Amino acid sequence: MGKLTRRVKFIARERRLSIPAEFLHRHHIQRGDPMWVSIHDKELYVFDSQGWQEKKELAASMGRWFPDEKHAYFGMFEFGIQVRLGSQDRIVLPKTFPFQPQETIRLHWELLDGMLRMTPEQSLPAAPAVVARPAAQTSLADYLGTSGGDRFDRKRATHELTERISLERIDLQDQACSTQPPIPGEALLRSLRVEGIRRAVVLWRREDGKFQIIHGFRRVAAARQLKMASVPALVFRGLSLEDRDRLKIMEYDDAPVLESTPLRRLQSTVKLYQGQVDFNEIEKITGRRKRTLQRYLRVAGNQVLRDAIESGRLSIFKAEEILKAGVDPELAIRRKMTVKEIRAYGRRNASARNRPRRRVHRRGTIG
Repeated sequence: MGKLTRRVKFIARERRLSIPAEFLHRHHIQRGDPMWVSIHDKELYVFDSQGWQEKKELAASMGRWFPDEKHAYFGMFEFGIQVRLGSQDRIVLPKTFPFQPQETIRLHWELLDGMLRMTPEQSLPAAPAVVARPAAQTSLADYLGTSGGDRFDRKRATHELTERISLERIDLQDQACSTQPPIPGEALLRSLRVEGIRRAVVLWRREDGKFQIIHGFRRVAAARQLKMASVPALVFRGLSLEDRDRLKIMEYDDAPVLESTPLRRLQSTVKLYQGQVDFNEIEKITGRRKRTLQRYLRVAGNQVLRDAIESGRLSIFKAEEILKAGVDPELAIRRKMTVKEIRAYGRRNASARNRPRRRVHRRGTIG
């Protein structure tokens, strides 16, 4: 399951569930768009409409191919409901949905094979058990994985296998694998202009040395329009036409996404804001909430905090707490103060400022 450091809230009385902006941005989901929610073994799973249909069909196929195997990965497709994204990136679960906590709770979330998995905080084990193999597969990669060896390190593999390919060597005219017109939208152009290409395109190296696009037509077209020299890519060599077609129909959600660090998110937000882009447009481009964007801008306005974030000595969250508490940034960084210490320092300062002064009465002299 990995490190679960991100949480969302489920409001029990209103049955409202927050959806992370990263998932919405990844699948281009906006307010009013449909999504699918399912539950399995006390865990919630959220899919975009296309992903739900594709994975449900895959689960049905696996059931036909291996009728004697019942696996936990496919249990989530036995029941699902369609909901629509509401305001403030939330959805409302109907009362008939079998997720009935009696009080407001927090859930840890992670993106897995393109879907969103959320686990109630109280149901997490106190400490992870050390075992040679996972007790139950939690993704399609685990289901079809090998039986031994180290677990797959996606971050290291992405770093080692992603190449920079010159746009001059990519044949954009070869649209044999295209499923839609390769015309980039304005939002994509703005996103690439600020953050660059975060998701590597998938290319096939032909015998003539040119590269054919398998996935990423619009990103390559946008890169050319922005006059970029190269794009990050996963390159396949020595494939037959049948193998190329197999790559095309594979789940694209498994393609690696280049790491989006807090520093990169901070810099892109500031760059868009300085370019006088409207806040609503910045939300659409980055997939971040207005409150998050405002936090980035407040932090970026303090050069000491910004330098500390850029050097990796401080998180954006702790930087905001320093601003709220009115602590001297250099003092907090030098002492390596925790969030708890920063808040306590702020409370002491606030109480000192609000403390009434003692009035000194001088006795008058009688002449």
